Amino acid sequence: MRELRELVRAVGARHVPDARSAIFDVRLVRRGDDVAFIGETTVAAAAAELMARAQAVAPDRRILDQIMRLPDPALGDRVHGLARASIVPVHARPHITSTQVTQYILGHRLDLLARRGPWWRVRGEDGYIGWVHEGYIESGAAAWAEAWERGEGGEPMVSLGAELVDEEGRLILKLPWGARLIRDEPRRFRLPDGRQGMLGDGELVEVDRLADRFPARGESVARTARRWIGTPYLWGGVSLAGADCSGFVQSVFWLHGIALPRDSDQQARIGSELPIPDAANEFRSGDLLFFSERPDRITHVAISLGGSEFIHSALSNGGVGINDLAGETEADRRFRSILTCARRLLPD
Repeated sequence: MRELRELVRAVGARHVPDARSAIFDVRLVRRGDDVAFIGETTVAAAAAELMARAQAVAPDRRILDQIMRLPDPALGDRVHGLARASIVPVHARPHITSTQVTQYILGHRLDLLARRGPWWRVRGEDGYIGWVHEGYIESGAAAWAEAWERGEGGEPMVSLGAELVDEEGRLILKLPWGARLIRDEPRRFRLPDGRQGMLGDGELVEVDRLADRFPARGESVARTARRWIGTPYLWGGVSLAGADCSGFVQSVFWLHGIALPRDSDQQARIGSELPIPDAANEFRSGDLLFFSERPDRITHVAISLGGSEFIHSALSNGGVGINDLAGETEADRRFRSILTCARRLLPD
């Protein structure tokens, strides 16, 4: 049994080194004279390898495969979801008091992996896995979700902070930056759950025009980032209502057509590495700066504004604000001391 338990750990570490984006929740139990692997995984190859190697380790023992391959087959073809609320909180566990680990924005697509009561276990477009209450999600088959993403029957749109109202001007929803909806008629817009409304305050832009409004260039990224100044710090947040450091960076770059992983240590693997200059005037606008408050892991990320200035969502600022690697405030000196690496994602 000890060898089989060690095998579970080894196979899990090999196939799922990061539990934020994949699941290998498997354990060994006795079943009378037999033993069984029970649990669930999103990596079918991991379960197959475990069974094959286990039989070699214990050739004289009957080993039962009771590992559910996710998505749960009981869901049938309804394994796709769309965020139906303005901001969808994603929790670490299926309980409202559980920690919020991230958020998804209205209209974004989710993979539905399993269900526990009124809670869905989901994986977002960025690969992040967590639990969402059913009240926040519309579910359906692949063709339905793909039709939404194409804007079938209309034109796909993105919110830049808009309000949707009914015929009498009553508020239906406040749409955060990045919310997706479909324009069915010149003045009528459709939400993922089928509700319709008209534009009140704010702006909606055609998906096809996003690249013109938000090009993948450093100065443009810096301008977008500055529009978030004053956004409060919120653990797990990704919107102007509240954002943490990596959620802020992820959301800003998404508008510019660049999809980033969710957390700062994951983002630190993207792009090309830059040397840390003695004087920070070698950084360009849009470069990402990474900081470590402990020696074994990246814990914070910021967007360079060019030279020594950078913008980030930080508890020390109360939210999104600007600091200076060449500055002499207590916060500036602290960030200068823990700057660990920098990455360049944007072209020259």
